[in-house]
Amino acid sequence: MLPELLEVEQKLNAKTEHAEKEAERLRKELAELRKELGAAKDAGRGTSARRAATSTRSSTSCRKQNEVLRAEKEEAGQALAKVLETVQATNQIAQKLGVTKSPFARRVEAQAPAPAAAPNPTPHE
Repeated sequence: MLPELLEVEQKLNAKTEHAEKEAERLRKELAELRKELGAAKDAGRGTSARRAATSTRSSTSCRKQNEVLRAEKEEAGQALAKVLETVQATNQIAQKLGVTKSPFARRVEAQAPAPAAAPNPTPHE
């Protein structure tokens, strides 16, 4: 179960990173579009007005995409929080059961001398 949770966590981390990169790219694109829009307004009407309309449509589209990405990022963050809660609960159970994280880990316990074994009584026939 723990490997599955770790795999899910890795996938969610990858999605979150992708969403953050995409959001950053969209922010940069939006800034460029705003610059173009400002230049178009300064240049006057005609061809500049058509570019401005296109830029405005692109800005609206970028805003919508940005909102979608933010929603996906929030959803991925919530899923990651659930995974972390599950992993923490699993780790607490493992600690209570005395299970180590690694099957190769050595336990450091004081070993008491083994009690003298009593001879096993022979069964009566």
